[in-house]
Amino acid sequence: MSGFFSHVPLEPPNSILGVALECKKDAFEGKIDLTIGAYRNEQGKPEVLACVRDAESMVYEARPDHEYLSQDGLADFNVATQRLMFGDDAQVLQQGRVFTIQGISGTGSLRLACDFISTHMPGAMCLYPSVTWPNHPTMLQSAHVPSATYRYLDASGTGIDFQGMLADIEAAPQGSVVLLHNCAHNPTGVDPNEEQWRQVLQVMQARRLLPFFDNAYQGFVSGCPHQDALAVRMFADAGMEMIVACSFAKNFGLYGERVGALHFVVGTPAEVITVASQLRALSRVLYSTCPAYGARIVASILGDPTSKAAWEAQCRAMAERLNGVRKALYDELVAMRVKGTWEHIIAQRGMFSYTGIAAPVVARLKDEYHIYMLANGRISLAGLNSGNVKRFATALADILGTNP
Repeated sequence: MSGFFSHVPLEPPNSILGVALECKKDAFEGKIDLTIGAYRNEQGKPEVLACVRDAESMVYEARPDHEYLSQDGLADFNVATQRLMFGDDAQVLQQGRVFTIQGISGTGSLRLACDFISTHMPGAMCLYPSVTWPNHPTMLQSAHVPSATYRYLDASGTGIDFQGMLADIEAAPQGSVVLLHNCAHNPTGVDPNEEQWRQVLQVMQARRLLPFFDNAYQGFVSGCPHQDALAVRMFADAGMEMIVACSFAKNFGLYGERVGALHFVVGTPAEVITVASQLRALSRVLYSTCPAYGARIVASILGDPTSKAAWEAQCRAMAERLNGVRKALYDELVAMRVKGTWEHIIAQRGMFSYTGIAAPVVARLKDEYHIYMLANGRISLAGLNSGNVKRFATALADILGTNP
């Protein structure tokens, strides 16, 4: 007699986590892990920001209780994250048109938004980039949101096909939702520039499309969280309604604390009341309420001018290290005349680079050199440092050969 679960098929390992696990099991001392999108310092170790350590002490000394948060989450956190995303003096905040609910990092915030779209915008199409974080299409499918892609990468596979992107968005049915990466596009590192964002805004206004921003890397591109909020603030200043899902895993180094926020920018303050009521109802059946500890840390830092300035400096230091590694990798590839063109490495932004390295080469890097990266050629720059970047470039030169 078969059991209740005998029919359940084996699911293949996650394309990212599976390779990361292979790397973890590799006993080779000089292995290079370019898989997971988590910041590592120059010594290849996880980084706990000094401002976070200070905030942890303050939270501990305050001895808060361990009661449930409200369904909206920690109030101080929600206010602080609104200001971080939209700006202290943002019109949308002054007009009372933003509702924020705490989410379980970026993933939980995105999923809550998907459930809202499915429930309250039935039939609305959601467009997402043809190359994107694999969780995006999976979540949309799981939430039963009809979806399609818009073109994103050009023929080289390392730059933006902006005209294709714009044409596909312009062709979307009115009332569609368009998923956009606010900055540091995952997995490619390929972002629109400011003028291109303005053109996207104009098309979306004309077509009455709803922007749905995934904001996971604010501060990790320029080192300035305000500069990295350019796209969202541009759309908000233009009067657009929108959804913004935020993660504080990367920019605060709070990966395991699952700290997130979901912002809805609506048309009127009256709509804030109804949208809030429905988000509370949806969150209740997903996770009931959010964890408090990480939110208290973020609220403590953003709520104190001295702590906030320290965080901005430490966030900038992480971004500068990533940008420095990006330049160092490019310089090594050029100096060694590694076959191919590599300008896209320094043109891309954020934690990741879509290198254009083919899957067979990726396999050889793993098997022969103990260098682990994704089959699509994406690398996490955080896994490189002054001690291993030359070895990575040398391995590529060995496999690919050199330019004449």
